[in-house]
Amino acid sequence: MLKTVSKCVWGVSRVCTRQYAWGSECAAGPKLQVSILHNGVRVGTEERDSPLACVSLTVAAGPRYETVCTNGLTHFIEHMVFKGCVSEDLATFENNVLSLAGKMTVRTTRELQTISMTLPSEYATHAIEKLFKIVTELNINDYEMNQERCNIGLELEDADADPKQVVFDYLHATAFQGTPLAQRVIGTTDNIARFDANIASSFMCEHYQPYRFVLSTSGDVSHNKVMQFAEPRFGGIAPQPSGEPETGHNRFTGSQVIYRDDSMPFCHVALGFEAPGFRSPQYYHMLLMKYIIGSWDRSQGGGVNNAPMVARACALHQVCERYQTFYIAYRDVGLFGVYFVGDKWLLDEAVSYIQEQFMYLCTMAHQADVNRGINQVRMKLARKLDSVVKSSHDIGRQLMYTNARKSLRDIEENLCMFRVQHLTDLAMSVLYDRCPAVAAVGPSETLPEYVRIRSGQWWFRV
Repeated sequence: MLKTVSKCVWGVSRVCTRQYAWGSECAAGPKLQVSILHNGVRVGTEERDSPLACVSLTVAAGPRYETVCTNGLTHFIEHMVFKGCVSEDLATFENNVLSLAGKMTVRTTRELQTISMTLPSEYATHAIEKLFKIVTELNINDYEMNQERCNIGLELEDADADPKQVVFDYLHATAFQGTPLAQRVIGTTDNIARFDANIASSFMCEHYQPYRFVLSTSGDVSHNKVMQFAEPRFGGIAPQPSGEPETGHNRFTGSQVIYRDDSMPFCHVALGFEAPGFRSPQYYHMLLMKYIIGSWDRSQGGGVNNAPMVARACALHQVCERYQTFYIAYRDVGLFGVYFVGDKWLLDEAVSYIQEQFMYLCTMAHQADVNRGINQVRMKLARKLDSVVKSSHDIGRQLMYTNARKSLRDIEENLCMFRVQHLTDLAMSVLYDRCPAVAAVGPSETLPEYVRIRSGQWWFRV
């Protein structure tokens, strides 16, 4: 979930002259400096020539760290971020943010919550004070929570009206059934109605701990200047006597969930497989395989000249309206597969062509496919770093998962050593004779039964 509001912060009047006790630097890429405060807060800064700077606080929080009773509370806190702090009420908060052309966003996923501020580089350190107040003295009271409860209810209705979002929620629910990753980010209606200020405050005290924080900046601001503001604030947060955040167990289950609704014009289907997580050395290879399969929609040209096999089949036989390959990587597990929107009478053919593409990668892939995928991965990764906002978020995510950040040069060198045999080995380990998780919403009459879909993941070979 994502919330955005334009805002700004006043300057920090307090000047600290003490010596700072941040730890030694970790492994980092060019222009990136990383330090660890004594209480576990990781600080990463990328100095670049830009009139704007982005300061982000990434927190290891989300449904994976929630229980059945607290599911949705991290997303609720996302809404409360914009309600001011104890030392700065809502009116003061809104007045302060009007003084600078800043922008603040909060995004919550199943494993991470990212609070970021984008503002002129000369005021980048001022954002650190704002982020510190958000995680230490957030204004949580029953009156404001009751107001946001209505907004979250409307957001929940919008989410339930989006077939794609419903399909991926179903996909997680069936693929990771019985584990925290099966829970929705927004939570359940029962939990949303039950949350109060005491529950939210206790949850923040327990989960928003310094060893779960990564403070990342990208822009024309030096590392030493960031540390001079960050250490007296974030370094003063006393951690609870606990170790690394408990992520809960993960378990992938090959299964199927279908919500049949014949009143819908098209059926939305997702086929997912267990895949390596972000920490795996195969993460970038999975991205390569994702872009080899690619995506397509009916408005796209090319016809039979499209490179991916599925795209050519869709353009020639019109078996679906669109499809896209997805790779959702979490800390130690991922979901890889294809999502497509198809006509209710052609679902069998669409699944058949998709599985034919899977088997092609397992048995008959060519080096030309690998080269095409490498070029697309290069472009996508470069685009992720073309702005201070994307770069700051990327720093926070990589430091949270790996305590380091790979440079584009290192990634490119890794991909250039990737050969077609490596692709077939990876596809065999992820796709061949593996049980898929299937989720569908819509008129699913012609969708093959699960046993047929499972049997399509292997071939008789002589």
